Amino acid sequence: MLTRGFKIVQSKRFEIYIEDLEVCTGHVVVKIETAAICKADLRYYLGSRDERTLNLKYPINLIHEAIGTVVKDPTNSFNKGDKVALVPNIMIPKDKQDEFDIALSSDKRLGENYCPKALFASSSYNGFSKDYIAYPAYNLVKIEDNIDSNIAVFSELISVANTAIRRIVLKPDDVIGIWGDGILGYIICSVLKQIHNGPIIVIGHNKEKLDKFVGVQTYLSNDSDIKKSKINVAFECIGGAASESGIDEIINSILPGSKMVLTGVSENPVKINTRKVLEKGLAFYGITRSNVEDFKFAAELLKNPDFRSDISKLILEVAPIYGIKDYYRVFEVESENRSLGKHIMNFKF
Repeated sequence: MLTRGFKIVQSKRFEIYIEDLEVCTGHVVVKIETAAICKADLRYYLGSRDERTLNLKYPINLIHEAIGTVVKDPTNSFNKGDKVALVPNIMIPKDKQDEFDIALSSDKRLGENYCPKALFASSSYNGFSKDYIAYPAYNLVKIEDNIDSNIAVFSELISVANTAIRRIVLKPDDVIGIWGDGILGYIICSVLKQIHNGPIIVIGHNKEKLDKFVGVQTYLSNDSDIKKSKINVAFECIGGAASESGIDEIINSILPGSKMVLTGVSENPVKINTRKVLEKGLAFYGITRSNVEDFKFAAELLKNPDFRSDISKLILEVAPIYGIKDYYRVFEVESENRSLGKHIMNFKF
């Protein structure tokens, strides 16, 4: 069986690859139906990572946010036609790991996503920008048939939000602050609204975006009233160079003894006021990617109509992808996108 896909070979250049689909033991054949572009995909597309890293990555299939349909399953884990989310974080067999890896992955609040030898689709392993893929059965999570794939494609980001939340132990009366009015901040807020009864506060720079955070309190950054909110758990969802000022604002705003979860990715080092961190006795947590259990959590949460309604507001456009020109167009549109949401791709090729 042949599969056709798009690989990035240099910045802003995709090429069509037609390859044999090798179905290994334990793998399922999936037809990719719906996909979304991540900021990490855009860094490869725009060539904004360092040259050495880019040269090691190209050529590669991008995309790690995707929903597909099971075509053939030799493992009998799924039925033909099942809708599935593809988990991009791939564990190697345990007999190929060392003791450090196994010990690390045994911590439930960490999980296999922190194993140094784990592979990740669209980064250290080919992603999902192809029509058919043979993928490990363990890395597929069933999505209910009645859930719109254009909403379900946000499963990866929902799973990442869960990863961030489960890194800490929340108490019912915790006052949670989310710094960042972008898509991850919105999804973390949406997840928290379903599982946390205490106050949730969102801090951002863009009032138009903040207005879309319904059912929670919002502040523009540097509002003097933020300190009065008595936030004791903070999620940093900014990333990039701007995360430096955001982290500084968090440190200055939250209560002594607070917990702070870093979720934003920055290519370059950012400064942190360690003196203030020590004076206030703050605890920092870093999160990366997500795992199968996080995707199962996302699949359950998507059964909730209110939650789906929140997530549906992130769909800016649904674009059919018939060929490489359509694929280019969505990447260009997403690279210029400053709105709260994504342009979803429906693969028709």
